[in-house]
Amino acid sequence: MASETFCPECGTQVKAGAAFCPNCGHNLTSAATEKKSESTAAPEDSTQKPLQRSTPVQPRKPLNKRMVGAVVAVVVILVAGYLGLKNYYQPQKQLERIITTMGNSDKNLAKYVKTSDPTLQNEISNKNLKPVQKYFENNRQELAALKSALQAGSTYDNTYSIEQSGNAWLLFPRYKLNIAAAYVTLSTNHAGVIFYQNGKKLATTTSSSDSKKVGPLFPGQYSFKAVGKIAGRKLVNTATTKLTAGSQSLPLKLKIATFTISGTKGATVYLNGKKVGELNSEGKLSFKDYPVSNDLKAYITLPVSGQTVKSKTVNVSDRLAEGEHTIAPAFEGMVAKSDAEELLDNVFSGAQTGTDDSSTAELFVGQESNSSYNDLLKFFASFKTNSKIENYTAEVTKVNSVTPAGKNKATVSYSVKYTFNNSGDAGDSTKVQQFTYPNAEIVKQGSDYKIQTIGDTKSADWEKNYSNDN
Repeated sequence: MASETFCPECGTQVKAGAAFCPNCGHNLTSAATEKKSESTAAPEDSTQKPLQRSTPVQPRKPLNKRMVGAVVAVVVILVAGYLGLKNYYQPQKQLERIITTMGNSDKNLAKYVKTSDPTLQNEISNKNLKPVQKYFENNRQELAALKSALQAGSTYDNTYSIEQSGNAWLLFPRYKLNIAAAYVTLSTNHAGVIFYQNGKKLATTTSSSDSKKVGPLFPGQYSFKAVGKIAGRKLVNTATTKLTAGSQSLPLKLKIATFTISGTKGATVYLNGKKVGELNSEGKLSFKDYPVSNDLKAYITLPVSGQTVKSKTVNVSDRLAEGEHTIAPAFEGMVAKSDAEELLDNVFSGAQTGTDDSSTAELFVGQESNSSYNDLLKFFASFKTNSKIENYTAEVTKVNSVTPAGKNKATVSYSVKYTFNNSGDAGDSTKVQQFTYPNAEIVKQGSDYKIQTIGDTKSADWEKNYSNDN
């Protein structure tokens, strides 16, 4: 058998003496020469195995970094989203959002509300829920009480409760405010009277005993009105009221009344926010056969030290129902006549001893450091050094007027009668004098009224002298 060899380029077996490889065309002559020179340098290992063709190893493809980054980002977003939603739908935070929205009529409440009344359920809208929001917006203490009740899992005012209503994102319990329905029956005392609710016409009565049931409504603050004519005169009765869950009645009778507003002379009188006149020199303004509505309110204003001071608002209808026909709106923190008289009487009777009296000092602003208190003590002490005065008394006989001097402050005019029992060469006698103090100041500190100054007096209003020898 002819000797064979292998191509050094591709490893194909070729016949001895072949000049070129039949597979790859490699020049075997030059390869043989190189091999011969190599064999001269180093003898060929007789155990050497023939070269074999091997399959090249394919390199591993690198990972797509963009794809890996995208997968990681999606996982991070999903985890962050879950944690964020879990935090957002915590029961306490849902309750906080509901309470905040209920106290702000500019926000939309409908998404947080449900009701057990099927008819009212169809009426859930941001517009129809405004009466709820307006009431709590104007009554922040009740809003706080509502929050406390709902946090405790209780029903507030038999009207509001918190309940689970489905799930958000299929994972988180969603809570809503369940509101019970309210109904109101309007009545009046005449036929042909038109009822209105928040400006919307509801019905017209056909008899004096006719009524109109309104509802279901969401509880809250509503304005109702009855308009009719009596003897050709148009009369209106309006009422702004709070409706709660369940049924309630609201009479809107058309009526007239005669009453008087009293206070400080020159004060301006307002009825339902409209200026209607001023108090005369006697501090009075009378109204005859005046249309009276359920929410007829009065207040007065008075200029004091360049500022206008406003009194408290008085419900005229309530006062008339109590049989009071002379109504005196009081200014905030201003002492009443009866309280001023009692305070001044205690001051004068306590200071007559002419000695430092801590219980009397407590009736003054600043107590022992008050200058009026010390002046009063000196005033009475001077009587003790007068040898002609056997004894004396001082009596606050009348509080003439109380005028607002600002918030929690009033100017008081009052009269004091002094009686002196005297002795002398001409015999025993009694002298009686009355002095008016027109400018005392009484202020309110906490829940107590105190004297800032007792005021000044110049001359006696009158004086009488009696001889005790007759």
